[in-house]
Amino acid sequence: MIQINELYNILPIIIIIAGIILSLLLEIITKKNKLAIFILSIVTVLSALISSFFIPNKDIFVFGDMLKSNSIALTFCVIILFSVLLTFVSSKTYLEKAEINYGEYYIVVLSSVLGMLLMIFANDLIIIFIGLELMSICFYILVGFLRKRIKSNESALKYFLLGAFITGFLLFGISLMFGSSGSMKLSAYLSMTGIIKTPVFLIGFILFTIGFLFKMGVFPFQMWVPDVYEGAPTVVTGLMSTAGKVAAVGTIVPLIISLNAPDFKTLLAILSVLTMLFGNVIALAQTNIKRILAYSSIASAGFILVGVTSMDESAIRGIAFYLAAYVFMQLGSFIIVSIYESNSKDITDFNLLSFNDYKGLAKRNPMLGIFFSIFLLSLAGIPPFAGFWGKYYLLYVAIKSNTVINSNIIWLSIIAAILLSLVALYYYLKIIVYMWFMELPDNLKDVKISFNIYGKIVVIMAICGTLLFGVYPNLFFSIFNLVIK
Repeated sequence: MIQINELYNILPIIIIIAGIILSLLLEIITKKNKLAIFILSIVTVLSALISSFFIPNKDIFVFGDMLKSNSIALTFCVIILFSVLLTFVSSKTYLEKAEINYGEYYIVVLSSVLGMLLMIFANDLIIIFIGLELMSICFYILVGFLRKRIKSNESALKYFLLGAFITGFLLFGISLMFGSSGSMKLSAYLSMTGIIKTPVFLIGFILFTIGFLFKMGVFPFQMWVPDVYEGAPTVVTGLMSTAGKVAAVGTIVPLIISLNAPDFKTLLAILSVLTMLFGNVIALAQTNIKRILAYSSIASAGFILVGVTSMDESAIRGIAFYLAAYVFMQLGSFIIVSIYESNSKDITDFNLLSFNDYKGLAKRNPMLGIFFSIFLLSLAGIPPFAGFWGKYYLLYVAIKSNTVINSNIIWLSIIAAILLSLVALYYYLKIIVYMWFMELPDNLKDVKISFNIYGKIVVIMAICGTLLFGVYPNLFFSIFNLVIK
């Protein structure tokens, strides 16, 4: 029988479920009043976010050990919910301009959030699978939400076909892990000494991990990222590149580190180098802003793997900080792109995302240019912004643990991360140069850029997070009671 305290320990999930049900009812009752469902969605996410800080910060298993709650899960939960909150606030104007302001949008996003939370709170492989598929199906819908745009439909179909194919790897991996261990529980694997060295379990775990590497955009499973990010509504792209990635990382990375598989170090280090190399080098040839940010997202996944190679508990803290900073700077960048699109005459015109159309952006709206420049410099890892400390902590945990086997390949990933960060700096600075030092195109000289109260709130929140965690990074660890040792 379900006890009240069990529900309390997974309160964010309960609130999101209640929000979905109420949103469905509200959509039926007030079909023409989109403001009501917009406010309800924000209240739901905000309530779930606040409730996360009142749950005991210790290991708790509920519902027959199907779900678990601990400091790691709660930390990733807060990051995801904050990302979704920013996305909701910034979506209203964009959806209205694109003529897709349907109540279904908020319901589908809330459903994807439910899938994300199930993944990070899961202690059972089936729950992880259900959560991952729920998130994925919602993303397939959201990517194709611009139904009249061929590019959006193409992206949705491509994402669906590749995602369905990867699901086969995931399920086959789950069957092998269960067959070799006799259990679906993640906590049971941690108590089985040496289970990761069992050939059948190891193969299954690799196949299982592939499903999450696909969602993270790790090489060679990154082929979907640029096209899907480009074709999806920009606010959806921001959500996928932040909350979606955080959910995947928050599910698989703690498991990899807890199983402590030294043989994985070499593989993860190689994948991190290849992912950073692919993302940063290919980004140099791009002229489309969303594709540049997409390849930047791929490179960021490689940077996360550098921290994972340490196989140390402190790596989770460093990764959590990096992802928190990443939410502010990456989502902030996409929100500014969406604001620029919303001020265009035709939001379906992808030419507005090219370098040429960003010429003189800062002259048309200096404040928007300053904010975008800060986000880009933070993504490049320039101090004193949060992105610098995020990369620093990942490199720190990788170097600190570099006293064990395979040290040469680990150092290769560390050096590659530093050198490729310089490559990334080039294409970030290129955007900044176009905004500040290029002349306005003749067809845009009379076009003003403005953003309403919703855009201002979100951009200011993202800027505050980028600057605050950059100037005072220990604030993050104080908030989540996580201290790097």
